[in-house]
Amino acid sequence: MPMPDTKRGRERKGRTKRQQRREREIERALAARDRSLDFEELYDEEEVELDI
Repeated sequence: MPMPDTKRGRERKGRTKRQQRREREIERALAARDRSLDFEELYDEEEVELDI
């Protein structure tokens, strides 16, 4: 016997979907930002020292 459709269940599902959508948008934005950065080009004329 399936569970009845309830307002609380629909609201919870909607919150979950909104959270998942937000996470996917953030991941896409970060991936796009990372793709557009070309560090070779950014630091072509600069010498960078790394303290390790």
